[in-house]
Amino acid sequence: MRQLIPIALSLLLPAFAQAGPQQLLEQAQQAYANGDHKHALALYDSVNNQYTSAGLLYNIGNCHSKMNDVPHAILYYERALRLAPGAEDIQANLDLQRAKVVDRVNQLPAFTLGSVWGRLQGGKDVDQWARRSLWACAFMAVAAALAILLRQRILKRVLFGTAALALLLTLFSAGLAAYRVQEVERRSEAIIMTPSVEILGEPRKGSTRLFILHQGTKVKLLKEQDEWQEVRLSSGSVGWLPREAIEVI
Repeated sequence: MRQLIPIALSLLLPAFAQAGPQQLLEQAQQAYANGDHKHALALYDSVNNQYTSAGLLYNIGNCHSKMNDVPHAILYYERALRLAPGAEDIQANLDLQRAKVVDRVNQLPAFTLGSVWGRLQGGKDVDQWARRSLWACAFMAVAAALAILLRQRILKRVLFGTAALALLLTLFSAGLAAYRVQEVERRSEAIIMTPSVEILGEPRKGSTRLFILHQGTKVKLLKEQDEWQEVRLSSGSVGWLPREAIEVI
């Protein structure tokens, strides 16, 4: 099994962070290293009430994993992965926990062009696309400035063409970063937290039982009605369950 090593969190907080959270992080890391995962979790949760980051959520997931709390481990790895989609360590540990889930849900095949777009826009996190946009913008400014200063006609054309391409890359990267932010914000998914829950055909007790789901399974959130939540699996199956049985990612 892949060793779960806490990420160093000293760089995860803003420079203006108070000493309190930083001390809590150091204490949490020490508690985790000493095998006191329950205490480490409590300390990480205290920090998470003030700040959040992919690394912090990842370490909370690690604590739950060490305590054999599969649904909470999956929940926090999923949350961490939303902030850092390309993080291999997060994905690897998430896959380890998913392997412990009882339910095996087949995913509907994605349209080829759509799946290519999904890999493109999801392969990098928001910060990476934003940085690319800034670098492209800076390169565009330099190329345009040189094109204005130089007198050689051919070189001016090359530089203006380069600046135009850099502008397109700037707009593309900035647009993709904005799209990623909106996509994450509107994505409504949840994890089954109870050991098992019946999925019903209607939002009321006594209605037809369609199937049973177990803890750790991820569902897509649809409509709400009173204390009931309509959900859809990646296989396309739809049904209703009590909202208390899930926790939103």
